[in-house]
Amino acid sequence: MMATRLALITGGTDGIGKATARRLLADGWEVVVTGRSRDKSEATVAELQAELPTAKVSVLVGDLSVMGGVQRVAEEFLASHERLDLLLLNANSITQQHTRTSEGFEANFAVGYLGRVLLTWALEDVLRRTAGSQVLTVVGLNLERIDFEDPSTPNGFSSMKALGRWQWAMQVFAREWNRRVPVPMNVYMPGLVRTKILASEPQPMRLVVQIANAIVGVSVQKAGDELAFVAEQLRADRVKDAYYARTKRKPARNLRELPGDGARLWDLSERLLVDARQKGPTPGRAGAPP
Repeated sequence: MMATRLALITGGTDGIGKATARRLLADGWEVVVTGRSRDKSEATVAELQAELPTAKVSVLVGDLSVMGGVQRVAEEFLASHERLDLLLLNANSITQQHTRTSEGFEANFAVGYLGRVLLTWALEDVLRRTAGSQVLTVVGLNLERIDFEDPSTPNGFSSMKALGRWQWAMQVFAREWNRRVPVPMNVYMPGLVRTKILASEPQPMRLVVQIANAIVGVSVQKAGDELAFVAEQLRADRVKDAYYARTKRKPARNLRELPGDGARLWDLSERLLVDARQKGPTPGRAGAPP
């Protein structure tokens, strides 16, 4: 008998993450979601179970902008699960002012990039052990090359630049991961979705987004359904190192990488995360050849 497929969805208590969880649960998956607020997390699980009484859904509570929180989530997951078919890296928030976390990282870069990388490394072994597993990371359109000397730099800071920096880094990292690790990592862009992620943007950007959403934005549940559809297609076709926009595979994005950027970013990430990895569960084999 085939084992029930299992997905871990970060940022799964709201927006696209929650909608994707709902779709996967309806399709017979087991789903674990992460959330920062225990009350909201438990309410999400209760809501999904009320809608789908036979669904197997649970939650891990942790702040994924704090690397200690990321490691605790990974540790709790590994303590109770022996497989992982889909790691959906979706957690995101936008901090308008230049803010450093308690660990010294710029807040947007911490949750959008470092937290995703650390969680992927922490779960690498279970991903390798699960036949047909994959990692799917959700991004937007913004791209801004990071400052390798100081990725948390306040120079010329804006929330949109910060968003672009972690999204550039995440996509460069995905390419490097695919060169080093046999588990596929693909990139997904959901398009303009009617979520609240840009609701705190200053004017006139907020108004522009509201107008665009009214004209071409898609509903949160449609976005979740599309994301689940793509995840299934990627798994069935064993696609690796692909970029999808909604339900269509697109040509590789021009990230304007310089030679060696992937290896340089990998090394930088290892240096930034070395303390967190030493304090967390037994490290996987990130960087080991396939």
